[in-house]
Amino acid sequence: MPIANRLTIENVNLDDEREMDAFDDRAIAAGMERVRAEGDELRRRGILDPQGNVLVKELPADMRETSESDFSG
Repeated sequence: MPIANRLTIENVNLDDEREMDAFDDRAIAAGMERVRAEGDELRRRGILDPQGNVLVKELPADMRETSESDFSG
């Protein structure tokens, strides 16, 4: 789709079901692309295995109960 015709939340016709479906499809595809990229990064860093299972069970030091960090505001 040319840039001039790209659907955005600002220009999508909310009353046109086909246009809303196209907008939803593009938003979902973009979101899935981001999720896949994040998964690839977590696998590269050794946090996930190839099937997406978490390999690292230990919390970072600042997130442990014994930490003196206080993020409660």
